[in-house]
Amino acid sequence: MIQSNLYGYLAILLQGREQFEEEIFQEDRKRHIAEGSGSPAGGASQIDGKTKYSISPRLKAFSDWLVQVMVSGNLEVIFPAATRDYAPFIGELWNDAAFQATYNRRHKLEMLPRIATYFLERAVEISRTDYEPSDMDILYAEGISSSNGLSCMEFSFPPIEREIAIDGYQHDPSARYQLIRLHHSSLGEKCKWLEMFEDVDFVLFSVSLTDYDEFSLDSNGVLTNKMLASKQLFESIVTHPTFEKKNFLLLLNKDDLLEEKIEHVPLTRCEWFHDFNPVIGHNQYNNCSSSINNHTTLSQSAFQYIATKFKRLFNSLTDRKLYVSMVTGLEPDSVDEALRYSRHILKWNETENSLVNTEMSSTDIEASSTS
Repeated sequence: MIQSNLYGYLAILLQGREQFEEEIFQEDRKRHIAEGSGSPAGGASQIDGKTKYSISPRLKAFSDWLVQVMVSGNLEVIFPAATRDYAPFIGELWNDAAFQATYNRRHKLEMLPRIATYFLERAVEISRTDYEPSDMDILYAEGISSSNGLSCMEFSFPPIEREIAIDGYQHDPSARYQLIRLHHSSLGEKCKWLEMFEDVDFVLFSVSLTDYDEFSLDSNGVLTNKMLASKQLFESIVTHPTFEKKNFLLLLNKDDLLEEKIEHVPLTRCEWFHDFNPVIGHNQYNNCSSSINNHTTLSQSAFQYIATKFKRLFNSLTDRKLYVSMVTGLEPDSVDEALRYSRHILKWNETENSLVNTEMSSTDIEASSTS
């Protein structure tokens, strides 16, 4: 499946290469018509019919074949069996200047998933017949996922040296925790299964930071912005009687992908984030704007902004405080950090209830997530 996905990513890029090449030809034709010279007679792209996106006849033949296979929907059928025949093309293609020029504009190709970069950077290795996927490869792979239902596991925290001085916490190696994972698709209509979890001490709600411009079909078949769908689900869960007095930790996931995406796709694509403006800060989020000048990146400002939006929403619905943590879900250390933060919050509530009512400012969110 990983190798099939890889060839699919390559096919999307090769389609993009054709698109970019045709755009140059069209621009040249328009320019010559505007200059009144009739048919093109000059310019390097027209003298020999080539542009920086032109590839050799050998790669063009492979490209045409691969794109046709992808369009026909037969990629999974022929790969990985066909890898032995076509693997030699991958190294040649990856080293081709036209392909690299296309790859550098991959953010323009909406069909190419963000996760594709992880595999494309190792295309030569993955295309080999003796390729063996690592655990991380499997985690990143599209189409390979854990159950969309309910799953449960018990775990304990191994001691780490720096925990000794954190909030007076004393590590108990015998302490066991139970993590229940529930996919939103399993909740049923109006979250009717949530009453099963009345004994849960703590709720972790995960939201993808990159969902702000992505869409999916809801239960009624209506195309819905994924971030707005997460907001709606969040509202339903935090106001459910089962969780009336429960603490929540919002996990804002995929911060690594957000850093790449937000440079090309503005956060304002989501109507809930219409007033995000970290450059000109003419609104209540001025603190984000000023921090840009203090070396805060655009993605960090976006994280703080989104965290603040959810915190204010949570407070308006419950009159309580929402905890927030930035997470990269495929990095074990990042996940461990979020779980340890959850444990500290539980400890705070056991020993010092006054902390629950202390509002944390938006500028403190990031610091709190790495406590």
